[in-house]
Amino acid sequence: MLSKKLKATALVLAFLGTSSVVHAGAIIVYGDTLLGINNEGHLNYVPTTEQANALIDGGYFTPAGPGSQFNGQSPDSIPFGLWRNGLGDSTSPGCLCEGWGVAVTLPDTSRIAGGANENFGGAFGITGGTFGSTTSTATSEVNLSDANVSVTHSFGPSLAQGVFQVSVTISNNTDSAVEDLVYRRAMDWDIPPTEFAEYVTHGGVEENLESNGGNVRYASDNGFASWDPRSAASSVNFETVNTDFVDNGAADHGSVFDFAFGSLDAGDSRTFNIFYGTTADEAEAVDAINMLGVDVYSLGQNSAGSSPDNGTPGTFLFAFGGVGGVELGSTSDVPVLPFVTAPGEFVFTSPESGLWYDPPYAEGFEYSLTGGGLFGEIMTPDSTFGFGNVEIYVGGVLVATLAPDEMFDLTSLNTDTFELFFVGKTLDVAAPGFATAFPLYLEWSGDPVELMMSALLVDDVSSVNAPASLSVMFLGCFAIFMVRRKTFRS
Repeated sequence: MLSKKLKATALVLAFLGTSSVVHAGAIIVYGDTLLGINNEGHLNYVPTTEQANALIDGGYFTPAGPGSQFNGQSPDSIPFGLWRNGLGDSTSPGCLCEGWGVAVTLPDTSRIAGGANENFGGAFGITGGTFGSTTSTATSEVNLSDANVSVTHSFGPSLAQGVFQVSVTISNNTDSAVEDLVYRRAMDWDIPPTEFAEYVTHGGVEENLESNGGNVRYASDNGFASWDPRSAASSVNFETVNTDFVDNGAADHGSVFDFAFGSLDAGDSRTFNIFYGTTADEAEAVDAINMLGVDVYSLGQNSAGSSPDNGTPGTFLFAFGGVGGVELGSTSDVPVLPFVTAPGEFVFTSPESGLWYDPPYAEGFEYSLTGGGLFGEIMTPDSTFGFGNVEIYVGGVLVATLAPDEMFDLTSLNTDTFELFFVGKTLDVAAPGFATAFPLYLEWSGDPVELMMSALLVDDVSSVNAPASLSVMFLGCFAIFMVRRKTFRS
């Protein structure tokens, strides 16, 4: 259940447009992190009076604001980007420089683009769209003006506390392939309490450059870059271009990343993840990055006191997954990650059949499809993930026991729900390797709206005949989360 504080900020806003997008937006909350989202999918949103009052009532800031950057402004004139409760905002002071852009080459060789960034007047080259939000989620879908290419940004809580996951899907709805698809995201870090003198760190850039098989075409510390990938992004410090660096600064700078995804056939889509979050210090930010299987990341830290060493009183992160040259879900090592809608509940929105899906480890899971769809083939990961056999139940009846790297077909059972339990695994959070990932390959028929995985706990998995969801928990919220295959800055 959502807390009263979260419910106090519940404002669902929507828009529809045919030639232009009506300005609206939302502020969503996850732990101590708030994210201000404009309806085109970029940050630095100025709330309505009603939204601002709801945030005040929820205890997120006083009317005077938590820092000097507000200078006595009224709450409904304060932009929200990536905000940490009790500390302030990291992207809006001085410049509303956070946004995105998409560029593609059409069959007639014309290069077209669209995107949104408040510093460049809001939306450019996009039309139409839909937007909706809850207390902790938001979804924006728009179209490029010059081609039937849609861009969807779906925001929601990630597996890491205080870190939002953004599932970005670019779809080619034309009848011809488009070439050289590039997505740009830029943000000007303004880390409180030293808003215009921050330290910035980039990681994973070199490993994931196009020349190394990844999707990174360009990266630098220029958070003031245009939304348009057709224009050069440049840099504030030339030593930050297409390289990893640690605690660059202190300066007024940020991050820009261009990701090149090649051609996109008619009717095809490309999906990857962005992560925005805040943590108490650098160590927690690094833990979140490792947990989420991030490929490329930026850290923003203030320059007061010993901040470059430990990232206090708050570290802000901006990261990407699925940009290492391998599409999300195409292998067990790069699975699709869920939104965390409640403790023990993991949701995959608009899921695609034939991919690997990965919640954190629990003793068992109930898998279900909503909105239409019946399960077909499922497959367990290989033994390198550290698991033995699993048992599959449908309607309380054991239908299969699967070894690692084994497939089973549920088609004949005509079911949209099944349960999976680990044989011989105990829920011991102190055990080495406890938080190992467990991706599962899933196929289904139909077009479900949502794939849900609900954690199940039982006293003795080996004796279960009619499994039931006895309880769900996070074990201190996030002890069960996986330790991913990459380890970044320590």
